[in-house]
Amino acid sequence: MRDSAGLENIDLKVTEMDKEKYINANREAWNEATLKHQEARGDKLKNAFASEGYSTLDEFITAKMKQYHIEGKDVAQLCCNNGRELLSMLNLGAKSGVGFDISDEAINEAGELAEISGLAAKFVRTDVLEIGHEYDDLFDMIYISIGALTWLPDLRLFFKIVWRLLRNNGVLIIYEQHPFTNMLAASDEKEYDASHPFEVAFSYFRTEPWEENSGIDYIGKTTYEAKTAYSFTQKISDILNPMIQSGIGLVELIEYDHDISLMWECLEKEKMVPLSYILVGQKNG
Repeated sequence: MRDSAGLENIDLKVTEMDKEKYINANREAWNEATLKHQEARGDKLKNAFASEGYSTLDEFITAKMKQYHIEGKDVAQLCCNNGRELLSMLNLGAKSGVGFDISDEAINEAGELAEISGLAAKFVRTDVLEIGHEYDDLFDMIYISIGALTWLPDLRLFFKIVWRLLRNNGVLIIYEQHPFTNMLAASDEKEYDASHPFEVAFSYFRTEPWEENSGIDYIGKTTYEAKTAYSFTQKISDILNPMIQSGIGLVELIEYDHDISLMWECLEKEKMVPLSYILVGQKNG
């Protein structure tokens, strides 16, 4: 799913022009991919959210949200895709929710699911790096889920936005693929060696973006001549430092050996390397 062509360990400076190119391209790529996802799922999610209390959240993130008292809270999800996780948070007891995503098609689907579920959710089509100030200080909990951060060319700006959206003492919860996996080749990549699946294939310190043209249909698992999408390798320090520097303190970081990305099922059974993590931060003052 990644194109490893090009140099590594370059000190890449992402210009405003670069950011605009990456973001606009990803919007088109995700609109295209979302239609593929909808075709693969059919009416499964619509039927599921017609039932009271339905949730797509697994046991680990469900327990963490309950630990931080999601009940009665105003919540948001940035890079919410089709809203299924935000709606699940409302079914866990959150009072209201707002989801933000760059994809027009995903937000349209989220609105349909919200209407079917009858839950108090609002969905906004926007680049998350351009969320308006009308949402400042509105949320007790913000959730970032699998596959969100890798698409963002500017995490410093991103976490500044998260900081201003949170109320004082508000909680940020991230449940993501572990950055360790950036070094490994997935089973559909030419660098993959089935006899040595844990062999390092890529630099942990890669700085240039990945260019993807074979599609991002992780639901139907189809490949197609796709619009170019750009994603980024991020070290754990690339996530922690801008979060902390924005004013969101680190509360806890838990690493797991289970896969939440649908990319590392071949490694999960070995339980040898970190494949996912939950990070919790809190805005103080």
